[in-house]
Amino acid sequence: MTLIYFLIVLGILVFVHELGHFIMAKMAGVRVEKFSLGMGPKLIGYKKGDTEYLISALPLGGYVKMAGENPDEEPTGAADEFQSKTVWQRVKIAATGPLTNIVLAFVVMPFVFMIGVPVEGPAKVHYVERNSPAEQAGFRAGDILEEINGRRINDWTKAFSLIAVNPDTDLNVIIERRGEKEILTLRPKPATELKIGISGLVPDQFVEIIKVTPKSPAEQAGLASHDRILAVNGVTVYHFEQFVQLVNESKGRPIRLSVERKGKRIEKMATPVKRGEKYVIGVEIQMIVSRVIKKFGFFESLKRGAEKTLEMVDLTFITLKKLLTFGLSIKTLGGPVMIAQLSGQAAAMGLSAFLGLLAMISISLGILNLLPIPVLDGGLILFLIIEAIRKKPLSRRTMEIAQSIGAAVLISLIAVVSYNDIMRAFFSK
Repeated sequence: MTLIYFLIVLGILVFVHELGHFIMAKMAGVRVEKFSLGMGPKLIGYKKGDTEYLISALPLGGYVKMAGENPDEEPTGAADEFQSKTVWQRVKIAATGPLTNIVLAFVVMPFVFMIGVPVEGPAKVHYVERNSPAEQAGFRAGDILEEINGRRINDWTKAFSLIAVNPDTDLNVIIERRGEKEILTLRPKPATELKIGISGLVPDQFVEIIKVTPKSPAEQAGLASHDRILAVNGVTVYHFEQFVQLVNESKGRPIRLSVERKGKRIEKMATPVKRGEKYVIGVEIQMIVSRVIKKFGFFESLKRGAEKTLEMVDLTFITLKKLLTFGLSIKTLGGPVMIAQLSGQAAAMGLSAFLGLLAMISISLGILNLLPIPVLDGGLILFLIIEAIRKKPLSRRTMEIAQSIGAAVLISLIAVVSYNDIMRAFFSK
């Protein structure tokens, strides 16, 4: 099923991209010889007018073949050839494919909100990890994040996204504290080799027991799987690390645990035991974020969908900038395997999550294709801009060299994401 969902995502994104090129080429009067979904040998197809419509054997791409498009071909001078059109017409044809991918996100995202999305509420801090960047910046439990570097914060998803892509960067954070506005400077710390920024800010979460070790203090105290830990010795627990610290600080003295079980609050006593350097009670726990699914009306969905799409575009540019300036590790990049895994996971979560992922990948595909790298649409646009400035096209030799460099860059990128995919799939813990 994961493969099927991956092919659905890929098929939609490629079809929309190539459809953009196709429509603009037709509008400009360019003769389109082939419109293929997929690469390689033809599986099925039919011809209508000047265009042959194909489904090809390899479902990993697609293409539109326009008359006179290939610089290696000697132009005949026919009016319906790509090279016979003005620079501006050719720029529009090249740009419409990537832009159509971005437009797709604007179309899809309103449906996400109409179907229903998890609503978290404001980004309110419920716990600040000790010795974290957040603690050093002066954050406190109860603070509400309102802006990060001028970007409005409505929930933790956006806050954590901006923090993640800005490691070792000073972020100006506007917070509300007891009705007053304050500005704090947060400098996220790079986490692991991926250099993902972390802050130590913790939202409102539940700590839930997923497993109790046999013959452990937890089992002796009567704790069970699915119990939610509310407090230790009267101190409210918001985070995994906080719970571990509170247990360790007992130094083996009995602790009072307040837990929620089937909607009822109960009290348990447990005596931690020392394991290695820490005191433990013998439980495995997980974090659960409190969320509700909310559906929105048509006009509200249009508004929220557009805002969310612009937010994803903004975040994509920030991430791209960080990658190009080595602010983020290239190990964060993913290829087809990662997209396939995410597609399967999103589909399992429901149609809303699946469409949200489709929109996010479509934006990334559109923006990446606009980069001025030869062999990408952005590279062709760059050639055309140079042609407009010089009043004549670049020489065939210059374009061949540029295309070779662009192909080398693209192959290197494919190698990196393929390596990352293999490491995640087979060697990640």
